[in-house]
This record gives sequence, C-alpha cells and structure tokens, in this order.
Amino acid sequence: MTVWDLIANAGRRWVFSLGGALLTGLALFWVANVPPLYFEQVRVVLLPPASAQPNAYGYTSKSLIDLAGVVARELRPPTQDAQSVSGDVTLVGEGIRKGFSVTQQNNGGQWQYRFDEPVLEVQAVGATPSEVRAQIGTALEQLESTLAGIQNSHGVSTANRVRTTLNPLQPQLVEQKGSRVRAITSIVLTGMLTTLVLVGGFGVGGNGSFRRRSNPSVAAREESAVGVPSA
Repeated sequence: MTVWDLIANAGRRWVFSLGGALLTGLALFWVANVPPLYFEQVRVVLLPPASAQPNAYGYTSKSLIDLAGVVARELRPPTQDAQSVSGDVTLVGEGIRKGFSVTQQNNGGQWQYRFDEPVLEVQAVGATPSEVRAQIGTALEQLESTLAGIQNSHGVSTANRVRTTLNPLQPQLVEQKGSRVRAITSIVLTGMLTTLVLVGGFGVGGNGSFRRRSNPSVAAREESAVGVPSA
C-alpha cells in the first residue's frame, strides 16, 4: 500500500478521517488550555538550643535527626511511606495538584534507609500563587506546632528548645507548565497514525489488497478473457 493509496482511501472513508481530525483537534485544544500548576519547596533545618554550642551550624546530633523523623511521621498522610522519600520526588511529579507535604529525605535508597541530616523537606502545590503560599504557610505552622508539642510533652524548657531555620529563607515560587511542544507533537503524531491505521485497515481486504465494488461488466470481460489463446 502506497501513500497515494492511503490518501485515496482516506477520501473514500471520509467519516473516519473527519472523526480522527476532530478527536485530534479536541486533544490539542485541551492541552493548550490546561492551567499551569504552581510549586514551592523549602528546607527546614533543625538546630540545637542556642546554649548547646557556640556554633549551632557546626553541630549535628543524631537526636536532631531522629526528632526530624518524628515530626515528619506526625505530619505525613496515612497513605505515604516516609521511609521511601527521595529528594528528587515532588508533589507535581506524583500527580498531586493541591496540598502540601512534610518529609525527611532518605539518602540510603530503596532497600537501605539512611537519614543523615536534621532537615525536613516542605513542599506545596496549587492552582494559583496565593493558594500555594497559603499551603506552604499552613505546612510550616503545623511543623512548628508539632515540634513545640513534642518538646512540651517532654517538659523541655524554653532555653533548651530545638530551633528551626529555613533554607532558603524565602521559598521560591515555580510555575510548572510541562513541555507543551512535546505534548502537542505527540498528540498530532498519534492522531495521524491512528487515523491512517483505521482508514487503511477498513480499506484493505483479507489478502492485503483494496476492496472494490463489484462491476458486472468488468467481471464479464475478465471471465471472457480467461482461457482465450493468444494469437
């Protein structure tokens, strides 16, 4: 089957051609009008009490790492596995369009869990910048409240309380659009190939040749020519 055969068959099977074009157009319209997502991420670093060390940034204690894990466990959803959290995983990558998460990064991989830093990853995603800022604010408030509650339950005095700082100090807002050019190209190619397969498939007979309508006069001439010896 040549390209010209497909074009001719597309004209005969115009219903399939028109249907494929309409479906492809609808898919392109949907992709072009998908609203963007907005994403923010910030790291919350747990610091020892001011009286513990002259340089709090040079002090890392396993107890702080464990405390970060306790806070993350208190704030994580029941469906999330805290032990499998990777720093490369984002809420947008998981397909979440609204919400926030507070997690502790696993540096050991899937089969060996290792938490090396007293750091919590806070992420938020939403449909508008104001929605994302509200989500990240709620996440940070819950984190501070949970941390204070844990220390209150153990009777920790104010002077000996674990502190927090943000890195960066101001979360950066990122607009997530994805690659629309790649999506449009994929839709166009998929639509064209699917339409051509349907048009070509319905226009080809079982022996691989095009079906054609029976013409009595042509059939009669072909039958009369069979068996006629050449001069």
